[in-house]
Amino acid sequence: MQRIRPFVIFLLFLGVALLLRFFSFFPSVINHDESTYIVISDTLLAGYTYQVDYIDTKPAGIFLLYALLQLLLGKSILLLRIAAAVALAATSFFLYRAKRSFGSRPAAAVAAGMMYLFLNSIFTYYGVSPNTETFFNLFTALALWIYCSRPPLWAYFIAGLSLGLGFVIKYVVLFDGLAFGLLLLWQAWQGKGQWAAAWSKTLLMALGAALPFLAVIAYYQHIGHLEEFWFYTFIVSGRYIESKGILDNLTFFLDFILRFLPVSFFFFYALFSRKVHLPSRQLGLLWALLVLLAVLLPGKLFGHYFIQFMLPFCFLAGEFFAIPRETLPKGLRWLRQPKIAYPLLGLLLVSNLFLQYKDYYLKPDYPRQVAAFLAPQLAADDIVYTRNDQITYHLLGKLPPLPYVHPSLFWEAQHLAALEISREKEIQKLKDQHPRFMIFRNPEYALPFTEFLEKEYRLVKVIGERVSIYERVR
Repeated sequence: MQRIRPFVIFLLFLGVALLLRFFSFFPSVINHDESTYIVISDTLLAGYTYQVDYIDTKPAGIFLLYALLQLLLGKSILLLRIAAAVALAATSFFLYRAKRSFGSRPAAAVAAGMMYLFLNSIFTYYGVSPNTETFFNLFTALALWIYCSRPPLWAYFIAGLSLGLGFVIKYVVLFDGLAFGLLLLWQAWQGKGQWAAAWSKTLLMALGAALPFLAVIAYYQHIGHLEEFWFYTFIVSGRYIESKGILDNLTFFLDFILRFLPVSFFFFYALFSRKVHLPSRQLGLLWALLVLLAVLLPGKLFGHYFIQFMLPFCFLAGEFFAIPRETLPKGLRWLRQPKIAYPLLGLLLVSNLFLQYKDYYLKPDYPRQVAAFLAPQLAADDIVYTRNDQITYHLLGKLPPLPYVHPSLFWEAQHLAALEISREKEIQKLKDQHPRFMIFRNPEYALPFTEFLEKEYRLVKVIGERVSIYERVR
């Protein structure tokens, strides 16, 4: 393993990532969050301003990133999904390089990267659907590599800058940065470094991390919309925090631990084994605890939050493969026997592909069917409204007629309250635009528009006995 060039390791990770996620590249929708990122990035490319013209609750970074990807790759959802797979492969590679720089054996470093790929490619809401964590972990892993390389003083600023880019994708990256800074101070306290040097590195990281966010603030101040940015960034976000009991949080964590066996076993075994490199255990534990806090604090219990935890989780779990096989208990040695472990890994890969083929590739793709029906009829100035499946706007090359792209923001009471939206006023604004087509995935979704549809529209198409398309006739 030591003689394999890093570029070959990256190609290995890339090949596995593409193969693991192959059948997830094709459907137009896996998760509506991803659809929102794509559609709002369309609005940015059209010259509109996020959190002014179009609204969501995420920081601006993810939409800017998708806009950049569209500039580079075009509108293809397939290419955007491949880009997400490349991001995962690069994250695994940075994790591998970080562990090698930190003193881990090659087998442990490769195992950590490979586990990160598998964990992100098995369950829909734990990584298969690209989400903010898919991309900000890339910047965290890059910062980790720099951090673990014992670089010159100035490079800690670059590590912080990478964390800062992740931070403007989602603010929970703050907890990763805290872990890195606290470990520097902990090592200085233990006598492994001077206090002045430790504080200098920590402050340089903090300065680098702050710059991207300060740049975003400066931009909104420059265009005269700092008040809107402040409202959606801090006030609205604070309204979404919920309080969950200890039992709820424990159940949420145990679900993750059981869902990702045997990696969970590798993590805890490495954590408590004295045969594992002590600095790896210290960083792994501190980092995991702080990120777990970031996962649990919002009280939302969304599976994709655990993608952030997968980095420290795999960082430490990989060390199981650094322990000499002969020193393991006899009942565990088979886990390190290539003749057994590799076929099991292959079976997992094939099983995952089969399930993805069944769940994603064979599943009816209603937004594409809607787009195929509407596209030949649409004129450049036609307005389309869809109650769900906002990716339809992207497929048709249209922008949403309402600023709230994710349907839940406009139709769920908690979001209406948090965002201070008057649904009645916004619905009237929509009606005043007289969309040529209105699309409803479920008949009950059309209920708020019943009278409006009866007066001005006719049903022109039903797709799959689920999606109703209405066209304006007056």
